[in-house]
Amino acid sequence: MAVWGLVVALLGAASVGAAEPGASALGSAQPSFPAFEVAANGPGRIDTGPRMGVLVDASHSLTIDDVMAPGAAWKTIDRRSPNFGFTPDAYWFRFQIFNPGSGVLTRTVEMPISFMDHVHLFHYANGQKLEEYDTGDEKPFSARPVVHQNFLMPVLLVPGVNHIYVRLANAGTIEAPFRIWEPAAFQVANQLEKLAQGMVIGILLVMVVYNLFVYFGTRDKNYLYYISFALSYLLFQYSLTGYTYAYLWPESVWWNSVAVPLFICTTEMTVALFCNSFLRVREYSGWVHNALRGLIFGTGAMAVLSMVLPYNIAVRIGAGLAIPTAAFCLGLGYWRWWRGDGFARLFCVAWTSALLGVMGLAAGKFGVVPSNFWTENAGQLGILGLVVLLSFTLVDRINHDRSGRLKAQALALEHERSARASQEALILAKEEANRKLEQRVQERTTDLNSTLEQLQQANAQLQRLSMTDGLTQISNRASFDIAYAAEFKRATRKKNHLTLMLLDVDHFKRVNDTWGHPAGDACLQALARLLQASVHRAGDMVARYGGEEFVVMLGESEPADAIALAESFRAAVEAMVVAVDGMSLRMTASFGVAYVVPDGSVSAQELLAAADKALYQAKQSGRNQVCVADLP
Repeated sequence: MAVWGLVVALLGAASVGAAEPGASALGSAQPSFPAFEVAANGPGRIDTGPRMGVLVDASHSLTIDDVMAPGAAWKTIDRRSPNFGFTPDAYWFRFQIFNPGSGVLTRTVEMPISFMDHVHLFHYANGQKLEEYDTGDEKPFSARPVVHQNFLMPVLLVPGVNHIYVRLANAGTIEAPFRIWEPAAFQVANQLEKLAQGMVIGILLVMVVYNLFVYFGTRDKNYLYYISFALSYLLFQYSLTGYTYAYLWPESVWWNSVAVPLFICTTEMTVALFCNSFLRVREYSGWVHNALRGLIFGTGAMAVLSMVLPYNIAVRIGAGLAIPTAAFCLGLGYWRWWRGDGFARLFCVAWTSALLGVMGLAAGKFGVVPSNFWTENAGQLGILGLVVLLSFTLVDRINHDRSGRLKAQALALEHERSARASQEALILAKEEANRKLEQRVQERTTDLNSTLEQLQQANAQLQRLSMTDGLTQISNRASFDIAYAAEFKRATRKKNHLTLMLLDVDHFKRVNDTWGHPAGDACLQALARLLQASVHRAGDMVARYGGEEFVVMLGESEPADAIALAESFRAAVEAMVVAVDGMSLRMTASFGVAYVVPDGSVSAQELLAAADKALYQAKQSGRNQVCVADLP
């Protein structure tokens, strides 16, 4: 688990923290610093390790000129990955890079520790300063020379010996595993690292989301504790490696400084919560349950305090709690396994996978085995195995509990069958009565549905009649008013032309007075059919506006087309012959046309009034003609 990773950190710090700074990492007081030779076809990565010099700056007052002076107290380092533990001192490191060629070589110096308050690099050659970088995690992420979770400092190596000096100061531990990278080799290694980290993050997030859905389905608090642990570990691990500072809060220096101790404590707290709940400690031992509760409250309180305490104090306390938390929870798991709890067995297997991974990481850190991709990521692989195995353990437990519930339900169903046997006759009688009742209800429902259908048809017929002119069987004025209002709004919205055409039969009263009202009705019906036959588009409409007056509404029609249509109507009316009782009647009609693109300057009422005015003008001008309104 994450706490095992903290144990490794403690061991690394403890290996040097109990003695004077440098007592275990420093060697000879008469240093000899062989240079690292680089060439165009040389190794892609060089670990500086013991071929460095170190100088302790307890007063934090030494400058680059002081450490470069001939009498500076440089000492050699006798370990591959220097670790000086928690120390208030500043440390200076120096190493030399030899470029045997005649051209400048580009290399990158990497400080693969993302948590370092101050990192100050100087590059000298031939007695002159060539480059200087002042960075660290107490500066905004954007201030770094290279955007990366670790500290990367490009150097241009001139031919001959290049001297590199690095000053480190930190509220936490001082580690100096510097690496010298050829740019292409770094890109390959960086891509592999990002791929591995992306896979770990992806798998962890998949497990979190999957178990979150399971929690919503089961409401089992073990899943909630598991999810909290996985997220806490995820945030701790990627705060420790600098990914969260790079991608989540790159400008929040304060939050980055409290994230590691905070998530250490929340990881320990959620681990204890999960162990206490999953192993059901309360059912077996009161004092162990109380001890776990004390651990939970203690780590929870420390999580809050970590946001106000100095970093070096908060991280030491949080890391110090990792050993008792890991030992207590693992011991508790083996105790429950020894007592016959099958789920504790899977629990311990999951923890042991994490322990093996952390042991591989520790072996690489302390030089027991060669450091490579697998040893450097062994801890994360172990934690990944832990998270996956714990998820399987939870699923196994849910299946076991579900199986028990199913057995209990089967027994209850058997008892229920026995009890229901005595009531079977009553149930059958009740079912028969219900069947007859349902039949009667169905018959009544059918009758009601038939009545409702007839009523709906009648209502629809009434609706059609109310919107249709009884004589001509086209839309009446009420129907036109509704359609006109809607079409005017649509034309306003779409910025289209809208045309109204009002027409009136000339001397219609003379037709009625001379040949009678049936003849007049026949003329109106013939005129309605003529108009309706030529208007088909959606949005267009023909309606009887009143008496012998009709209206034609044309949407999305160009004015010239509308005027031409009105003229064709006029000519068709003039040429039309209406046969009534052996008589051949002729008539003419006057037309008033008005059109507009509605933009708020002309209202619907004003457009209708303009068409009416144009109709009046046509009648005044001698009838049987088309007049067009003049609108702005």
